[in-house]
Amino acid sequence: MNIRKRILPVALAGLMISGSALATPTEGLSPIDTNPGTSAGTQGAGGEIKFNGEITDVSCDVSAGSKSQTVDLGKWAKSYFESRTETTATPFTISVSDCPASVTKVAVLFDGDKDSGDSSLLKVTSGSATGVGIKLYEADRKTPVAIGAVSKDVDVVRADSGGSADLKFFADYKSDGSTVSVGKANAVSNFVMVYN
Repeated sequence: MNIRKRILPVALAGLMISGSALATPTEGLSPIDTNPGTSAGTQGAGGEIKFNGEITDVSCDVSAGSKSQTVDLGKWAKSYFESRTETTATPFTISVSDCPASVTKVAVLFDGDKDSGDSSLLKVTSGSATGVGIKLYEADRKTPVAIGAVSKDVDVVRADSGGSADLKFFADYKSDGSTVSVGKANAVSNFVMVYN
């Protein structure tokens, strides 16, 4: 009788341990991982997607003054936009240096929130002004640079210390077609360098 009392708890403990070892771990998995097919509906034949790319050391150094700069677009009266759609453009430059020999051209991709009235404009995201966005232009002051698109490339100039380039742009306020209201009209655009 005493032997049975000792063996039964040990046998039950062994079953509990072996059952938990066989259970599928679900911690950290999404609902699709833990219960495939239930949220996706009926499953059928599919295909494959190949992702190709490369990690390289081909890049230039963006100058400290270009990495984080503020472009002052000035103060404009609300009444200005009653007879015009754009303000005077303000220049700014992004400079790179120490470009390796493999980099011959460089361009910029500007990213940021797009204006809801005109998707070619950078949205004013800080301040109470409405009805305007920020328009970006190439160095010629005529060719627009769309948000999310790559600018025209610029040749890298070679010197003893490596390659360098100055990418010149212009920015201004442009009406987006809705009613203009007063207030601060600030925005932020992140940019990445594109090397060819």
